[in-house]
Amino acid sequence: MILAIPSSIRTPVRPLLAISGLVVCMVALLPPLPAYALQQRAFGNVTVPSGETREEVSTAVGDVVVNGRVEDDVQTGRGDILVNGSVGGDVKSAVGNVEVRNSVGGDVKSAAGDVRVDSTVEGDIDVGTGDVFLGPNAHINGDVECGNGGIFPAPGARVEGNTRAGMASGLDRPDGDFDHGPGILGFLGWLLLTLIFAACTVLISVLAPGTLSSVTRNLERSPGRSLLFGVVSVPVAVVLGVVLFISFVGWFLLVLLAPLYLAFLFFGALVAAYFVGRKVLLATGRHRGGNALAAVVGAFVVSATSLIPFVGELIVFTFALLGAGATIVALMNRRRYRPGYGPYGSYDPYGPYAETWRG
Repeated sequence: MILAIPSSIRTPVRPLLAISGLVVCMVALLPPLPAYALQQRAFGNVTVPSGETREEVSTAVGDVVVNGRVEDDVQTGRGDILVNGSVGGDVKSAVGNVEVRNSVGGDVKSAAGDVRVDSTVEGDIDVGTGDVFLGPNAHINGDVECGNGGIFPAPGARVEGNTRAGMASGLDRPDGDFDHGPGILGFLGWLLLTLIFAACTVLISVLAPGTLSSVTRNLERSPGRSLLFGVVSVPVAVVLGVVLFISFVGWFLLVLLAPLYLAFLFFGALVAAYFVGRKVLLATGRHRGGNALAAVVGAFVVSATSLIPFVGELIVFTFALLGAGATIVALMNRRRYRPGYGPYGSYDPYGPYAETWRG
């Protein structure tokens, strides 16, 4: 006996596969948050006053200022760190600048951001994407490594170990330690993450072409409005996180808010890459290349902007906000169009049934 499942209750396979693919891609691409980031505070700045001693300091999103003493590590997922007091352990920031003006007993690491040191560091200085500035009072007992940036020592700065900058700093590590971010791998690390990013974009374009086309259509029609909504989403997410943190009962939702918003921004980056890829193919006359080719081309173009000195990361973040805002606009303007056609019966190249862009 064969049971027929009504179409109204069939499981939407494509959206589930797309979401699963996004989760896998985010795990591969996003920088690891500190292990203890959620033990003290999920959002907000942290300050250690002068004369106060704490065992360790950590936050997922926020700046850290140490004016007193921290016996163990100082860590933040996204934010800057200023060390005016002493730190017994490591100083780590996944995305943010680090400035050290007092002694550090461990390592100083930043996956994406500049590091300035004008004191004693017992361990290594490890920077993925960013520069290292050593002041005249800097004394580094370990190595200084910078994957995608430069090392600028002032007269009087001392480094007891080796100094390595550029691609070589990520290729000659015998222990294969890659936990400090993609930049430390130089060009090979950038290429690997770009391929993963391109794969995610292709995955979305194949599994959810209708959704991606709808969002891309809104991005083309209202780029300014899309960027505005994307920028506004940042303070909205921060305010919501603060409200949930103060309410206590919302702590469980607060833990979910950060990864959900990061997933939202990541989807925005995929949308922006897909949009850029289509524009490039149209400009080069290869409009019949298909969705997959547009996704790959756009992913490489967006990823290449991250290599622009000083403003590369800001450009990539702007792309993500642009795509995220377009997603918000698409959700607000859920209007039905005739397949393959836009308003007033005009041909829409972003329509999911358009022959030109059938991938």
